[in-house]
Amino acid sequence: MAGSVLYGMVLSMSVRSAAFIAALLPLFSYSEETVSFSRDVLPILSDNCLSCHGQDEAHRKADLRLDTQDGAMSVIKPGDPKASDFLARILTEDADELMPPPKSHKPRLNPEQADVIRRWIAQGAVWGKHWAFEKPVKTKVTGHPVDHFITARLSKAGLQMAPQAPAHTLLRRLSFDLTGLPPNAEEIAAFESSSYEAQVDRLLASPHFGERMAMWWLDAARYADTDGFQADANRTNWPWRDYVIQSFNENKPFDQFTLEQFAGDLFPDATAEQKVATCFHRNHMTNGEGGRDKEESRVDYVIDRVNTTGTVWMGLTLGCTQCHTHKFDPISHADYYSMAAFFNSVDEDGSAGTKARPYLSYQSPLAARAVLEAQALVDERTPAEKQAREEAAAPFAEWLAARHQEVGLGFTAWHPLRGKLESEEGTVLTQEDDATVQASGPNKKQDDYRLTTAIGLKRIAGLKLEVFPHASHTGGGLSRGASGEFILTDIKVQVKRSGSTQIRDIKVAGAVADTFMKATKAARVYGDVKGTLDDDPRNGWTTEGAPQTEPHTAVFALATPLSLESEEELIFQMLHRSTNGDANIGRFRVSVTDQPGPAVNGLEQAPLEQLAAARVTDLAKLDPSLRERLFAQFLEDHAPYQTAKTSLTRASSQLKEVKAAAGKLNVMVLSERKEPRETHVLLRGVWDKHGERVTQDVPAAIAPWPEGEPRNRMGLARWITSKENPLTARVFVNHLWQMCFGAGLVRTPDDFGLQGERPTHPELLDWLAVDFMEHGWDVKRLLKLIVMSEAYRQDSAVAADLIERDPQNRLLARGPRFRLPSWMMRDAALTASGLLNPALGGPPVRPYQPDGVWEENFMGRFTYEPSEGPAQHRRTLYAFWRRSIAPTFLFDSAQRRVCEVGVSRTNTPLQALTLLNDTSMMEAAATLAQQMMLHDQSNEERLQALYLRVLSRQATQKELTVLTRELDRALTHYQAHPEDAAKYLSTIPGVAAQNSSMPALAAHTLVASLVLNLDEAITHE
Repeated sequence: MAGSVLYGMVLSMSVRSAAFIAALLPLFSYSEETVSFSRDVLPILSDNCLSCHGQDEAHRKADLRLDTQDGAMSVIKPGDPKASDFLARILTEDADELMPPPKSHKPRLNPEQADVIRRWIAQGAVWGKHWAFEKPVKTKVTGHPVDHFITARLSKAGLQMAPQAPAHTLLRRLSFDLTGLPPNAEEIAAFESSSYEAQVDRLLASPHFGERMAMWWLDAARYADTDGFQADANRTNWPWRDYVIQSFNENKPFDQFTLEQFAGDLFPDATAEQKVATCFHRNHMTNGEGGRDKEESRVDYVIDRVNTTGTVWMGLTLGCTQCHTHKFDPISHADYYSMAAFFNSVDEDGSAGTKARPYLSYQSPLAARAVLEAQALVDERTPAEKQAREEAAAPFAEWLAARHQEVGLGFTAWHPLRGKLESEEGTVLTQEDDATVQASGPNKKQDDYRLTTAIGLKRIAGLKLEVFPHASHTGGGLSRGASGEFILTDIKVQVKRSGSTQIRDIKVAGAVADTFMKATKAARVYGDVKGTLDDDPRNGWTTEGAPQTEPHTAVFALATPLSLESEEELIFQMLHRSTNGDANIGRFRVSVTDQPGPAVNGLEQAPLEQLAAARVTDLAKLDPSLRERLFAQFLEDHAPYQTAKTSLTRASSQLKEVKAAAGKLNVMVLSERKEPRETHVLLRGVWDKHGERVTQDVPAAIAPWPEGEPRNRMGLARWITSKENPLTARVFVNHLWQMCFGAGLVRTPDDFGLQGERPTHPELLDWLAVDFMEHGWDVKRLLKLIVMSEAYRQDSAVAADLIERDPQNRLLARGPRFRLPSWMMRDAALTASGLLNPALGGPPVRPYQPDGVWEENFMGRFTYEPSEGPAQHRRTLYAFWRRSIAPTFLFDSAQRRVCEVGVSRTNTPLQALTLLNDTSMMEAAATLAQQMMLHDQSNEERLQALYLRVLSRQATQKELTVLTRELDRALTHYQAHPEDAAKYLSTIPGVAAQNSSMPALAAHTLVASLVLNLDEAITHE
């Protein structure tokens, strides 16, 4: 109850309160049924009173506490509402004495709430605890416990359960909930001749069960494959993800699962896997940004562990007590830091990246499969590359003969650029007759040069930058800076249309120079010209150590040759933004070439220049090394070879990557310091403002410390899963209920405290929680108990009157219906099309996503290359997760920056566009189309097969009519416009080159995409 008056003013009302309340009481005519303090009264106090009259001393008004019985009874007279000042302040019409006061911006209590308070006082003002802080009780039931409580609630509401869902719907629901995958045709057929329970047991025994459970746990654990923050460096914690999958598949008791993730390193003779388990508490983001204080980061990591523990296991908003005592729940400021003490002596110093110790050197047994898979892909593609190279010999001979004639009178590969010169900071740039540019005038600490020009060549394959010494430079060197040396931090190649302000960046694939200084592990240094390609001013090209009085050269190869339109201009930027400064290039020349391959990949003469200089009359006598260079240049423009080569290069790169993953990895784990740190309350939550010293302890208001347990992380885990702890089992049951029904029995899964929602079926939640503990924290048994209920098996179809009465299905008078998570939609499409790679565990993979997303966000530091071959079709669980940019094909997903246990469901046009156009979805549709066309069947037979694969049922006649019509329309269009068919299919991986079946394939792909996007296909029915 908000208020600012002194407590004495509350007493001043006692003389007149009885008469005032007596006058108002006849206005109440509500039921006199027994009022529950926990259920009825405490929520009113929490919402309206405790922010000012709770346990937080710093914000307490009038020295009055309403969160304790002693405090509340000072203004309440049990059994006598008329004599209770508390009720008088609620009912008064005097704005100066009304509670909550108008200036608190809280509305006054409505008549129903006021009547609850009146009846509670009249019935004796019996005190109690918030429901979640009382131990759950298992009451006697008849029949299935879930159905017992739900039917009882429905009966009170004059309702009954819906009939059982159709068999195909039930099997899909069960398959998605227990494995995250839809059933296949064989499983659908088997369901007709087996029991429902047999299907439950089969799915619980599936290795995909662990994957489905892990996807939920990874969200809660804020797991990602990178650190987060600006650097967002990669990490190799994925063996922990595999530990989670294996634990759920083994049906590891949840208390043991908890113990290992809190304290696996503290077990006597702890196994490597038990130590890996502690990575749960190292999955937080780590901050490697410059200028931060590492100790502040370390404290942030400790706080993150406390908050995550509170959310995942206890369903409490512990983060509210980081700065002050909780305003609503019985968690004090000191309680929070006493819990933090359990994590405060982890042997870490706040570092990030490769210095984020402690690490465990660990080799995953599940990576070998990925190596074999990647090697098989290389072996498969190598012959195709070899064959394409051999088949290029004949067209090369014709090309060489033609080029030989063209270069008879000489050949120039590089063409100097002349154009408009600009500098960002005022350096005067003057171009001489040979296109050399000289800097003069102000010599700024840092500057950017820009050359803008039209290009006469039909295309550009690369650029050359020559840096010259000059007498006007310091010591006759390469710049006017104090050292005479230059540092070029970055270059940019851009295109601009005349009259337009829009600029597009051109990707530069590689850089070589005539000097090279290797960076050391001790510090980032300038030297390697490749540093000019990443937009990072902390590295770049310098010729330090080489003669300053000699010219130096760098060559930059474009990723693909660039052809400019007549109105377009080329922009070449040179950025001098080093942290050292005073090192701007003094004299330079920029040239371009249309020659690909060797001409831009090295500093030698271009092959055609060498051919011109050789002056051979008989090509048969051409030097073999020159012929090989010429062949390499020819192959750069030979499309059939480039297709095969690119395919092999990607496969080889992937093999190299997974071989590294199969070696020893550094997995972030927990381990204790030899000398424990002191833990202090942090005043206002500020990392370096120490208050009183605290030791390892837990909130006494929740549960007592287990007798005989050590005051360490192992003891904390056992306190969390103690039967005396009223929260953990309830919270876990609620997580699983949310997984199966779309919403928990408690609709606020991250807040079981006073500000959270009460359970829709409290007795059911308690029964399941106690039963879960009594049966050894058996996760699979709990899930089976839920899905075997009639309540779970109800049809989700609903009448309009029930929707109006219970729109959110809180009474559970119908089956659950909600949109599938986006990761499940992708996995379902892969399964339906037969593309899914069912392998378990191993290194992360990179599903398709739009080009340039990583590059744009990280200025080229990270490049996203989709996985090749079977790795592309692994479950979304294994997708590489960069914190700065979560996988772009996911929507409504956790961000994995902090712990998230709630479910977000939205419905936007962007989601529909993703499902219609995402490459994975399109590939699945095209694969389904190819399968439809494999056999000589009627359209009706093909469409029925499609429906069975995607929706697990046969199409109705009405649906067949619509599908047949759309297929005919598409086929007619694509046969008349084959170029549209080719365009539609051109972006889909795995689609064969243009042939006579393209119109039919495009039409069938369109219909398959339509079915994949049906509401039924993307909904948990």
